[in-house]
Amino acid sequence: CSVVLCCSQMLVLRDVQQCLRREGKAAVAGGVLIHLTLGNLYSFGNMVTYMASYLRARVDTDVTYSSVVWVLAVTTMAQGLFMPLGGIIERRLGPRVACILGSIIMSAGVGLTFLSVRGSVVLVILTYGLMVGIGISLAYVSPMACAMKWYPERKGLINGLIVGGFGLGALGSTIFQTHYLNPDNVSVGPSGYFEDDAVLSRVPGVFLAMAGIFLCLQILGCFLLSAPRSYQVTTTAADERDELLDERWDQLHDLHELDGMTPPSCHYTPHDMLRTGLFYQLWSLYMLNTIVIGYINATYKSFGQTFLKDDYLLSLVGSLAALFNAGGRIFWGRMMDYTSFKTSMCCLTFTLCTLFITLTLTPYAGYPAIAYTVVVWFIFFTFCGTFVLMPTVAEKAFGSRHYTTNYGLFFTSQVLSGILIATLNQLLLDAIGYTGCFLTIAGISAVGFTMSCLLPRRL
Repeated sequence: CSVVLCCSQMLVLRDVQQCLRREGKAAVAGGVLIHLTLGNLYSFGNMVTYMASYLRARVDTDVTYSSVVWVLAVTTMAQGLFMPLGGIIERRLGPRVACILGSIIMSAGVGLTFLSVRGSVVLVILTYGLMVGIGISLAYVSPMACAMKWYPERKGLINGLIVGGFGLGALGSTIFQTHYLNPDNVSVGPSGYFEDDAVLSRVPGVFLAMAGIFLCLQILGCFLLSAPRSYQVTTTAADERDELLDERWDQLHDLHELDGMTPPSCHYTPHDMLRTGLFYQLWSLYMLNTIVIGYINATYKSFGQTFLKDDYLLSLVGSLAALFNAGGRIFWGRMMDYTSFKTSMCCLTFTLCTLFITLTLTPYAGYPAIAYTVVVWFIFFTFCGTFVLMPTVAEKAFGSRHYTTNYGLFFTSQVLSGILIATLNQLLLDAIGYTGCFLTIAGISAVGFTMSCLLPRRL
């Protein structure tokens, strides 16, 4: 009887493990689907050429690419402001609720741009900028936090897979936008903007089509997303213990009895994290990197249009850049698993600096289209590592208990970077051109490299 009982228990355990593996894989797949839709953000460089052209021709003749870049800037700032709220919702109501709420707001913002693009740049900023940014911020971190609980020993790889979906999102979006809006491959006019009536007339409708596609994928992703029950059960006692320790820690800090010491649990509360110098080092590094990322995302196509006149080619470059964006995230996640955050970030920032200097030379190459394509692809392959390395080091340095809220605080750096991206483009582009702007971005990457070298070795 004991043998039969033992065998039965083993079979039950095996079935439970298989079920948990299936749920874990489903959670990762759900996270990838959600991030695929959020990754529409990286198609902005493609979409801005059509939006600016429509607004300039049909709404306000004073609209320029520089003024429409404020849409991306506000998206970036909204992520910074509302990302901590997404962490709070995830912690209190669960990852599925946070993702559902974020998905609805994001898809609604895209859909409402069907109306706002007919009105003004300001209205587009509110819908395609602010609402989309809020939606992304609420749904961004929860899938990663959920998946890392299923695979705690492979956090870098899991984060790389999920945010790889974010990077891959522009592949479908860019192709869809271009073939929907410009099926005849019409080139921009002498002004540098699209002037063809057929192309311009299709602009409002593309937002409704994208909103419908995004919402369908988000519903499926939210359905697949779930937190591991076994993890929740096994850590309940530890959670209660650490919460008591955290409360006691705050009381002692208020009495100035433990200034300068680290918390007794491995899980920093947001309050404790904000007291560390390391947080501000990482926050500043994140801010510099997101300036670099936001600027190339907003300008890669408009820069290419200055010496390449094939719209399909430029859109193809942006579409396939998404593959490099996605693949790079897995690469950088594995690199951090095998080396360290400090080593990986030093390599990333140094490479970005070199690539932006090289980008300024591409119009003068023997085959400028090939040179431009290769450099843009490698920039996307490199910068995407920021969104793998930063969430992973946040969990490594400050613990998993308050991870979503803590990582959300890292995103507040994007409030400043969003303003700087738009200001840099609006003030400097006319004065020093793309070459001067890209060299300025290279200098920002060089500062990021220096800061990376000064990080603690333990990272």
